[in-house]
Amino acid sequence: MPRWRWQLAAVFVAVVLLAVVGRALFLAAHPAHTTVASYFDNPPAWPGQPWSRNGVEVSNEVLESSAGPEHCGWQSATLMFIGWPPGIDATSSAQARQYIRDTRGALLDDRFLQGSFEHNPQLPADATDTGFRYDGSLKLYLAPSDSARYVYLIAPADSERWPRSDPMTLCE
Repeated sequence: MPRWRWQLAAVFVAVVLLAVVGRALFLAAHPAHTTVASYFDNPPAWPGQPWSRNGVEVSNEVLESSAGPEHCGWQSATLMFIGWPPGIDATSSAQARQYIRDTRGALLDDRFLQGSFEHNPQLPADATDTGFRYDGSLKLYLAPSDSARYVYLIAPADSERWPRSDPMTLCE
């Protein structure tokens, strides 16, 4: 076999090895989301990643979850706004509800929260899947018995209960 074919084969093998190693390094640095915290310990900046419902992407007016405003120091908290009743486009705050994940105490003033955050809560008997999904596998559940106070986020490895803020917690 001519020398140039050996060199070409060696280059091909090197490229394949680099691709395999590169993918392994990427996956190590970006592990699959299995917990709610893996999605929201470092929440995305506004407007956040899109949610879907029953396989169809929804607008931010239907459901949005993102980091709180940086100029108020709330970027470690996740603020969720959902059109109410679920599925509607909220054109005003009167048509929406806000739920908050603030595991680091960034807000400082939690007087408007209607309950408390909980990791791996027991779901109420009437909790149901809303059909909303975040990144394909994170599910949003609501329970008619306490939806005025909480939403439930269910990930493959755990779950969280986020309290509602009423009135909404807003940064000035």
